[in-house]
This record gives sequence, structure tokens and C-alpha cells, in this order.
Amino acid sequence: MHLSPRLGGAFALLTFVITPVWADDSVQLGTITTTATRTPLIADQEVAPVIVIGPEQLELAQGQDLAAVLRDYAGLDTAGNGGPGQPASLFLRGTNSNHTLVMIDGVKINPDNGFGSALQNIRLADVERIEIVKGPRASLYGADAIGGVINIITRKASEGLAYGAHVGAGRYGTYDSGGQFSYGDGPDSFGVSADDYHTDGFPATATTDFDAGNQDRTVTAFGRTRLGAVDLSLDHWQSKGFTQFVGLDSSFNPVPADEGFQDATTSLGLTAHPVQAWRTNLALSHMLDETDQHQADPIVASQMDFVHTQRNVADWQNDFSVSDSQLLTLGLYSEAEATGFYSFGSGQPEDHRVNALYGEDDLDFDGQRLVLAGRDTHDQSFGDHFTWNADYGYDLSNSSKLTAGAGTAFRAPTTEELHDAFAGNDTLKPETSQNLELGLRQKFDASRSLSVSLFRDKLDDLIVFDPTPVPPKYLFGRNQNVGSARVEGIEAEYLLTAGNWSWRSDAILQNPEDLDKHTWLLRRARRTLTTGLDWHDDLTTVGLDLLLTGPRSDIAFSDGTPVTDGGYALLGVSLHRELGAGFAGLIRVDNLLDARYETANGYNTAGRSLFLQLEYHSK
Repeated sequence: MHLSPRLGGAFALLTFVITPVWADDSVQLGTITTTATRTPLIADQEVAPVIVIGPEQLELAQGQDLAAVLRDYAGLDTAGNGGPGQPASLFLRGTNSNHTLVMIDGVKINPDNGFGSALQNIRLADVERIEIVKGPRASLYGADAIGGVINIITRKASEGLAYGAHVGAGRYGTYDSGGQFSYGDGPDSFGVSADDYHTDGFPATATTDFDAGNQDRTVTAFGRTRLGAVDLSLDHWQSKGFTQFVGLDSSFNPVPADEGFQDATTSLGLTAHPVQAWRTNLALSHMLDETDQHQADPIVASQMDFVHTQRNVADWQNDFSVSDSQLLTLGLYSEAEATGFYSFGSGQPEDHRVNALYGEDDLDFDGQRLVLAGRDTHDQSFGDHFTWNADYGYDLSNSSKLTAGAGTAFRAPTTEELHDAFAGNDTLKPETSQNLELGLRQKFDASRSLSVSLFRDKLDDLIVFDPTPVPPKYLFGRNQNVGSARVEGIEAEYLLTAGNWSWRSDAILQNPEDLDKHTWLLRRARRTLTTGLDWHDDLTTVGLDLLLTGPRSDIAFSDGTPVTDGGYALLGVSLHRELGAGFAGLIRVDNLLDARYETANGYNTAGRSLFLQLEYHSK
């Protein structure tokens, strides 16, 4: 393993100070967030901009995959290429779709194909909560965390025995069924769950008349135990199935096609307290992302197109309680990645290594909190990169907090961006960003709060496809670093609870601009408003969600010329009712107004859809 001199020296120092003295691990997670700082913290105490989507919101969420949930929060633009199972892009605060690092139980799932993580393959049935940190976090999580980080936490056991099942059906030949089992007894717990989702779908594009269906079978499993003074944890998530889409024949005419996919993460964690003020955790993880087309390559009939990524990671994090007001974190990270692809007659495998040293100093004084983080990353192919974050919070009063933040991030080019037959460019440089942020959080009383954030993110050396032909090799254009872009804006969130009612409303105004061409970046809205109104009693929960989003710049599906996709309104309603004896029912109507809209030009979206589900839970 190659370490830069700074990494090697830090590794030797940490190895030297370790002693085999163990103590009980007293950190209890509960209702906290860990993603923004890597250490347990109540979400309200965070100074970084954080969204936590909990079980109550997920229960009534519109749609059945992750992208459908995220679109209900301003600043999280999503675009889908034609319905269930089709590639779904996320533009967090106007950054590119591959600028958001996505994790499942702390394991990065972004593949090495340049298109971002497979949000469309993450079902909601086994998700406990979603933590979203806005702004660059490369200082803690490395490359890809330019726009922010999303951590999906799967369900874990409560105390005692629990089990359940669900079955549901809806429009477009949609069926969903599954079950779960878990047991918890103090430090020991284990569980497993499974979900089988299938839909016939609808035509993916406006120019085709054949349906594009999707099947997704998901399995999650976990275990927790304590051996002496060491806590052990094991987590596994797997999504496997097929997706039908619009392919091309040898004459590049649209034809029905389908591909199989498999996404999986497995992680093993070992946590202990060598001494009372030192908590150490070693996390070993494996990630798999595979897509295999079932039809022959249109150029080489004897080959099937595929894109594969495998990643093994060792992450050693050490938290030192220096005093009651200071927590110091030091860690070492090593990643080995193997990728391969074949598309349109060409492909190239590649092995890739990344090593890093990261640190964070969390200082919490009376009415003030300062979090400083830095990371020295050595990328085998692209050299050394230092990234940092600084977040500050100042309590103006018991009910008002002023926050400020700054940070940097980078993203290295992927194997496909470098070596694709038609567009690959092996001279690409990493993308970089510099972010500034200022925020105000106001609690009017126990039931009302308002938060406002101003942000500015400068992006350099963006990698885009330039359609300008460069004969003789690049007949259709190629990937290029195009210079600079800037996303600046203001976002606000208002929360109100009153008796059995709760209301969340958030909005964003942003300018995602290509500074070189003086045009708007594609497929992200400049203004969005989302609002959710919920009512509940002991047996019934009702939710109403409204999304209003403005026009987006895009390119025409037919010929690639500049176009504008119109704004739209989406209204959804859900009702969840306990029926007694452990049974419950869910009724959900998505796109209640039957709006006709596009999130990507030329690709269809779902109309008004009814979904019914019957559930059973033991407690």
C-alpha cells in the first residue's frame, strides 16, 4: 500500500500509541446523526446543514424508491430516464448528478461509471432513516462528496422479538411483498428482511410504445454482539433484479432491451475503548455494483455490454475525548477498487487505489461550536489532494443560532469517463469545488422553527460531454474539463407542530450557472417549493405532500439541441391506519392531479397512481 510521507508518519504514530487495554463502549446511537461529523451528535446540535428523514416521513413517502423521497425536499432535484428502475439522477444544491456521495450503513455505493449511485435500486421497505449533509464533505469521506453526503441507514432490532410482513399492489402492474424478523437482547441483536418488487412499468420514452418494467429483490441482514470489551457489528444489503429499457439495434434504431443488475454492500465493524477517553473503530467493507445487458453489443455481436465496480475499504477511526469541550478524531482510510466495462465494441478494466489520512477537531464551548476537518488523500492515478471543512455555530440566544461554513472537495474521473470508446479522454483532470455557507436558525417556541441558509459553491474543471467532433477518433465528441461553474442560492425551511398536526415547508432559489458559456446547468430547477402536512392520532396517520418546481434547462432527446423542460406541480396523499391485531393498511395516491411533466427531456413519467398495502407487525 502506497502512503505519502504524511500518511505514513501518521500511521506509524497511531500504531505506536495503541495499547491492549479495553473498556466498555458507552456510545449509544439512538436518535442522533453521525454523518455530518463521523461522531454521534443530536441533529439539533449540528452546525453543518443536515436533513434527517425519519420513519414517520418514510411511512407516508410518495413512490417506492429513494429518489421519490428525496424530491420532496427543496435543493434535491431528481431526474429519471423513464420510470421505475431507470437511471435516476440527483442534483444536490445544483451540483452534478455524480457529485453526491451515497452510502448505505456507512458504505459508499457510488460506482466507477460516472453516472452516480443507483438510487432507483434502493427500496424504502427496509430503510430506518436517511441522513443528508449538504455541501462538500470530502474532508471526511473523500472523493465524490462535492454536493453533499447521503447516508441510508437500514432497520435494526429493538429489544425483544419482532417480525412482520407486507403485501401491496398498484397501477402499472406494480406488486410489492416482503417480510422481516429481528431479535434484540442488550448488546446482542440480529435480523433479516426481504422485499420483492415488480412493475410492468410504462413506455420509457415519448417515441416508443413498449413498456419498460422492473423487478427488484432486496435482502438486508445485520448482527450485533459484544466479545469481551469489543463490540462487533455486521451489516449486509443487496438489491438484485432486471430493468427493461430502450436499446439500440445495429442501425441505432430504438428496440426493447433489458439488463440485469446487482448492488450490494457488506461491512464488519469492531469498536472498543482502549482507554476511557479513546474510542477506536475499524470498519471493513465490500461494495459491488454490476450491470449486465442481456442483448448483444450493437457493434460486436459476440459481446454483451456490462459495467462492473467492486470496492474493498478499510477505515480505522479513533476518537479522543481531550476534555469535556473537545473531541479529536484521527483516521486512516484505504480503498482498493476494481472496475471494468464493455460498451459499443470497447472496454478496459482498471484497478485503482486510494489511501488517506483524515482528522477532525470538534470544539464545543458555552454558546459556540467549531468543527475543523481535513483530509490528505493520495489517489494512485491523480496524486495528492488536501481537502478541508470549517463549520462554526454561535448561539445568539437560547432560541437563535448563527452558523457559518466553508469547505473544499474533489472528484476523480471514472474509468468510463477516461476510456469509453466514443467519448473517453485519458487527459481528464479531477473536478474541484470551494463552498461558502451562512445560516440562521430560529426557534420561536417549542412548536415553531425557521432556518435560512445562503450558499455559494464554485466548481472547477467540470467533466462534461462536449458534442463537438474531433476526427479521426472522436466523431461524436468527447468528455472534457470545461472550466468553471457556480451554484449560489438561498434556502429556507419552516416547521410547525400543533397538537396532532405537523407542517413542513421548504424552498430554494438557486442559480446553477456554467460560467464559461453563461448558460444554466442542465436538469436542475432554479426555484422549488415543497410542503408536507401530516395529521395523526393513535391509529391513523394522514399525509399530504406538494412539490412545486420551476422550469429546467435541458437538451432535446431527439437531436441534442437546447430546450427548456416546463415546471410542474405534484400532489400526493397517503393514509396509514392501524386495523387491530397487529394489522395495518396503507393507501397512497401519487401524482393526484395527474400532471404531465418531464424531469429529463423525452422521457415519460408516471401519471396518477394508486397503491394499496396490507401490513402485519408483531409489535
